[in-house]
Amino acid sequence: MSNTSSTDRGLSRRDFLTRAALVAGGAAGASVVGTTPAFATDEGVIGDWAADGSSEVALLDSRDTNASSSDGTYRELNGAAFPADDATPIAPRPIPASWDAECDICVVGAGGGGLNAAARAAQLGAEVICVEALGLHGGNAQSAGMCGILGGLSMQESKRFAFPSYPFDPKALTAWVMDEYHYAADPQLIYLIAEQGGPSLDWMASCGVQWRLGEVPVYVAPKNSTLDHHVLKMKDATDAMFNYGQRHGVEYRFQSPAQALVQDESGRIVGVVVKEKYQREVYIHARHAVILTAGGFCNNKALLERYIPTAAMGCASSYLIGGETGECFRMGLGVGADVSGFNSSASFDGGVDWQAEGGTWAHFLYDGMTQLSRQPWLTIDRCGNRLRYLDSRVAEDGANAIYALGDLATIQMANPGHRGYIVFDGRYEEYLAGFAQEHCRKLMTPDLEQIEKVPEHYRDWHHGVQDALKADVLKKRDSLEELEADLGFAPGILTEAVARWNETCERGVDDYLYPMPPEWLHPVSTPPFYGCRIGGNLYSTKAGLLINAKMQVVGVDGKPISGLYAGWHTAGGACGENSYIGDPILGSLMGDVGLAFCGGYLSGSAAVKHEMAGA
Repeated sequence: MSNTSSTDRGLSRRDFLTRAALVAGGAAGASVVGTTPAFATDEGVIGDWAADGSSEVALLDSRDTNASSSDGTYRELNGAAFPADDATPIAPRPIPASWDAECDICVVGAGGGGLNAAARAAQLGAEVICVEALGLHGGNAQSAGMCGILGGLSMQESKRFAFPSYPFDPKALTAWVMDEYHYAADPQLIYLIAEQGGPSLDWMASCGVQWRLGEVPVYVAPKNSTLDHHVLKMKDATDAMFNYGQRHGVEYRFQSPAQALVQDESGRIVGVVVKEKYQREVYIHARHAVILTAGGFCNNKALLERYIPTAAMGCASSYLIGGETGECFRMGLGVGADVSGFNSSASFDGGVDWQAEGGTWAHFLYDGMTQLSRQPWLTIDRCGNRLRYLDSRVAEDGANAIYALGDLATIQMANPGHRGYIVFDGRYEEYLAGFAQEHCRKLMTPDLEQIEKVPEHYRDWHHGVQDALKADVLKKRDSLEELEADLGFAPGILTEAVARWNETCERGVDDYLYPMPPEWLHPVSTPPFYGCRIGGNLYSTKAGLLINAKMQVVGVDGKPISGLYAGWHTAGGACGENSYIGDPILGSLMGDVGLAFCGGYLSGSAAVKHEMAGA
């Protein structure tokens, strides 16, 4: 390794801004603790971000940038909310001598799925308690994610749009999805989402979510279609559903992570044990049902290694920093639930391998370094072979652009050696505007719509890059040989790959199997040289508890476990075995936040319908 200190490797403001390109912003930001510098923009550059006007910007440690802003805009993180890195089942508790609280239905998790499950059950007449490990509502849905629909949403009628053909037919959509999955999926669950996806979003609109045409991301496949992507508005949706639940009597208990299910002698699930304020165990009696919605297990590496080994090896990180720790899955295992979707996951675009350099596995999706890494740089595997880049520019075919966000992750997580590497040189800022990547590859800039929801530290994408340089996750070296050694390549692998690339750039025509357009052929020749390890960014797990079309959790005997329901990200969803296609749309039909919303609506409806006669 180089003896260069992390301080010397960090870039100054001048390093970053001398060639700054003005690129439109288009993604959600990570959260940060404390007060960060305000910005002021100068003509032709992206901001002077030091509050006192100095040339240097004070940076927080990159580990701290996952935490919440003090105004509650983003997730509050508390180490006590995270279980051990453990894959063992959590055994149920027996009925206590007395209960601490009573309700008809207890919902575990107050993310996108849990908020909808609680609100829907309350609307239908149930007395609901919703418990949440974190300090506020919304979970992963409040600060990032997508909500799309391929047909059936009433507002799409004005566009006369449905997929695969208009008018909308859930059977036709189900047939298309099953074909895409090579029939390795549950058609009943696919049909359920196809049929109820649009109505679930219409229902949310009736609850106060302001879906306005152009603000609902509508993922469409035909050519000449409009592709809208508004990540930041998902927080508005979770806020509205939280408020609706409150108005309908839902009792929310925050900082109260679930510890175990309570099971009676007949095997029925009758309650939940939670650790109130991370201190005192409280027994909540759920007279009719418990609904598990608290995500998957993206942040529990032991679960990943056991149930989704492909993602554990090939993904560089998980962006789900506020949850997805698998305790609901483990509680289900503890009462005899079966597992579906083994080795199935959805990865999203590229991710930077912070953990390989001593950082955290969970790192937010939209810091500037992550977005920078998704540009069309020279990308190779550990053998020096080029990896294909998928373009996300929007031209006539919106489908290719949005699919690229997931398909690129599949390439990066499943290539030989399970890791990719990007390399670029000191002129990289000159090339960014010409790359013109769209959606989640746009770089964060102060003119981003709803920029006030992004912590100040990340409103300039350079800050995320500076964090990565300071941590030596993005390596800055004076020579390619030094960069090659410090990235862990055998001698000659990187330098020879760069030499071949530079020859291609000099010719101006790419002869690779998947050629880059000529305007992207920039040689790696001007020091300093930059490189980092990348992989898929784990977007969601598709392995989970087996459920049926009534959203009931199914035991290893093939029968429903009485009184237990699950939303989509705790459940295994509809995927079959060994599915890691990566694409979040095909992986969920609606994008994963949309799928959480719909799964919550379905499980809340089903629990009342099947467990509460006359509700």
